[in-house]
Amino acid sequence: MDNELINSFLDKSEEAFLMAIEIYNKPTIKYRLEGFAFFICNAWELLLKAKMLKNGGSIYYPDKPNRTISLSNCVSHIFTNDKDPVRKNLEIIISLRNTST
Repeated sequence: MDNELINSFLDKSEEAFLMAIEIYNKPTIKYRLEGFAFFICNAWELLLKAKMLKNGGSIYYPDKPNRTISLSNCVSHIFTNDKDPVRKNLEIIISLRNTST
């Protein structure tokens, strides 16, 4: 089952990445930066959760087994070095997404 879930997450992640790029590249959309931030965060969250599952980890909160962890939790779990440039960039995009909604 985990392989099925991992593949589903990867497929959806790819689709969200493409949506982010499409939205960003449409100059007539006024809300495009916010839309880009939403979809790119969704893509990263799905990608990192797939990685966590592939590594044998859990994507659920221990006290809430029906609720998956947040993107911020995924980022800190995968990118343990808080100076990692990818982590820093993701944290900026997450902040942009959070202030846009």
